[in-house]
Amino acid sequence: MASSNLVIVKAGMWEVPEDFKCRKPEFAEYLDVAAPYDQQQRMGRMYWAVREGEVVGYMMLALGHMGKERQADLGIDTYGPIPALVIARLATDERHERNGIGRHMVYYAVGLAGRMARDAGCRLVLADSDRDAVGFYEKMGSAKFSETPPSGRGGAAAPEPRSGAGGEGGLVPMYFDIKPRES
Repeated sequence: MASSNLVIVKAGMWEVPEDFKCRKPEFAEYLDVAAPYDQQQRMGRMYWAVREGEVVGYMMLALGHMGKERQADLGIDTYGPIPALVIARLATDERHERNGIGRHMVYYAVGLAGRMARDAGCRLVLADSDRDAVGFYEKMGSAKFSETPPSGRGGAAAPEPRSGAGGEGGLVPMYFDIKPRES
């Protein structure tokens, strides 16, 4: 099933869909435990991917920045903190995987970052990808950072990196560059 009848909506009052099934337990646990707090404290904003009234995916977005140690990848020479939108979590219900839902959510985040760039300033969308999802992000135009910065934190300055996600291989910091168009 294509994602054409899929809509992305901001989560309002917090009600976790009871039947949402996530392949990775840490993503399901986040949805149940930490996500309501993050949203209530305005440390992130939850978005639901909804098809025909059913929640089939979610993503938590937050504001962050990229520090000087990564800026060579953008062709910028140590400017200072560069504003970014961070995909803090992204998950699709396992019964709806490989139907374009994750892609639709990422494109929504990139579009939101583009609007933020026009209104307030935003240059990047950052995501710390599980190793098995790197190809997913690369197909949509994301790039891996060239090397791990000395702090070992990845690309995002906020929120804190997930612990336990990604298994033994850890997380791969990635970015979408929302660079200005040539005039």
